[in-house]
Amino acid sequence: MPPSNKTNKRKAPSGEAISSEVTPNQVFIGAAWYNVRPKYERAIAKLRTKYPLSFTIVGREATQDAEDLLNIIKNRIESSSYAIFDATAGNPNVSLEFGFAEARDIPRALYLSTHKAAKKPADAPIIADLAGKRRNHYAQEAGLKTLLRSFCNSHPYTKRFEAFMAQKFSKAKKGKKHRARALALKVIHFIDGKPEVRRPDLVLHLQADKAGYTTDEIDDMIRKLHSAGLVRSLQGPYSTVRIT
Repeated sequence: MPPSNKTNKRKAPSGEAISSEVTPNQVFIGAAWYNVRPKYERAIAKLRTKYPLSFTIVGREATQDAEDLLNIIKNRIESSSYAIFDATAGNPNVSLEFGFAEARDIPRALYLSTHKAAKKPADAPIIADLAGKRRNHYAQEAGLKTLLRSFCNSHPYTKRFEAFMAQKFSKAKKGKKHRARALALKVIHFIDGKPEVRRPDLVLHLQADKAGYTTDEIDDMIRKLHSAGLVRSLQGPYSTVRIT
């Protein structure tokens, strides 16, 4: 179960400050891109319509060199509230990323597919860094989705979000409650992968949504999320919104 994060700052085990500020709803995913990553991308596309968590997967761009990619990965891990690593097929990059998260004391979990087709050849070497680590097993993609849903439900930011929905909309009719939840999630997910966004950009984006949200409706939701401590909305000519 993900531990509670009462602050957006984190220190390494040595006591030194970690440069990246933690985004409370961000979860890093480390998985082999060629055979495992697509399963996570499909699962995440579904999860983001129900949960307020921002899953981040770093991929290699054609113009990136190894050093740039490693720095991006380290920054994403350090700025995440939690990290999930899939060790299926013993990918060495995942082992490296897990070791970095462990050294920096980032809350983490290790997933592994037990499906026969996903296993490494019998004569392949076992990655020593992951030997003996507690693992969460799944056989098929459906099992992975079950693991991820369970993770989402237990994450502190999800619990805070659900408490907010229950407090503000428990007495609302079903249709209004559904609309409010969808809008709240869209506000939060517009900030995915960004330290903060301009409030006018967020409002314009939601006004263009097919649900037909009004300006007053959007502003009211931002204020409610701010009051609940789920986002921080600053007023003024350079108003911004960020996850808290």
